[in-house]
Amino acid sequence: MVLCTRLTERLGIEHPMVLAPMGLWSEVSLAAAVSNGGGLGTFGAAGRLMGLSEQYVRDTIAALRDRTDKPFGAGFITALIAENPANLDIVLEAGVPVVLFSFHDPSPYVPLAKEAGATTICQVQSFAAAQVAVDAGADVIAVQGNEAGGHTSGLNLVPFLTRVLDAFPDVLVIASGGVTNGRALAAVLAAGADGAWMGTAFLAATEAAAVHSAHVEAILGSDGTDTIYSEVFDILLEASYRGNNFPAGVALRSRPLPFIAQWHGREAELRERLEEVVPAFKAGFRTGAPDFSPLMYGQGARSVERQQPAERIIADISDAAERRLRDLERMLPRT
Repeated sequence: MVLCTRLTERLGIEHPMVLAPMGLWSEVSLAAAVSNGGGLGTFGAAGRLMGLSEQYVRDTIAALRDRTDKPFGAGFITALIAENPANLDIVLEAGVPVVLFSFHDPSPYVPLAKEAGATTICQVQSFAAAQVAVDAGADVIAVQGNEAGGHTSGLNLVPFLTRVLDAFPDVLVIASGGVTNGRALAAVLAAGADGAWMGTAFLAATEAAAVHSAHVEAILGSDGTDTIYSEVFDILLEASYRGNNFPAGVALRSRPLPFIAQWHGREAELRERLEEVVPAFKAGFRTGAPDFSPLMYGQGARSVERQQPAERIIADISDAAERRLRDLERMLPRT
């Protein structure tokens, strides 16, 4: 049995689950596995510094079409499109069926994607951003709550989600942040969401070949309370590379690295001492030293207990969500 929502009908997928386009982590093997498992597999397509070059985008699209005949999507950190607009051009010219935009204003790009025949999903971190995305013509709004890993909103998911659902009843809405098990999926579906945008749930998938073993081990050992939501990493990254790809109100949820723990709660002091702090940070970050490489995952990590194929992850979550929704249905009075 599968859960049928407006999202599954719109995208032509079996389960209302969208793989978060997590940079290099959501690469061919994981994206194809999620699509073949009945969800929407995606890959990251913006970010030259991350190695997401024009050739990478071309090769990934070709490889996905070799590995799956199911729908898939290409995701963009919106602020990075301007540094290499050819990546978006390649995605649209190739007819990728779903294009996802995250963080900054997607208004310049949503019409281009829709004109190319793509379904557009815009991930938002505030109600104002949701309004912008709706006004731009987004087909689907992904409401991201603070429970998510990586860069995320300061808002808790449920109040944010329900506000967006109330405001835009005719727009498809999916939930992002903490959805890693069937109960959580059932909860957001019961609230009125059309599905979920999921990252942490798939980081320990057997097909997640690009996720480092230490990252997987951290997730498998997490009880969901061992992350920190902090601006420290972004303050130092912006000072080191003179750019911030994320809007106000967005910060990083990750395992607390030593330098994050040292400066968390002392952000004003950190900004005053950047000249002395940045050189060590920049050197460590550039070399990929463990103390300078955040392990990003969300508060739903407790439910990720083992490595298993993406298809099994999707089936387990979907089956558990269906059982829970049937239990809730039995609570309703008979007519």
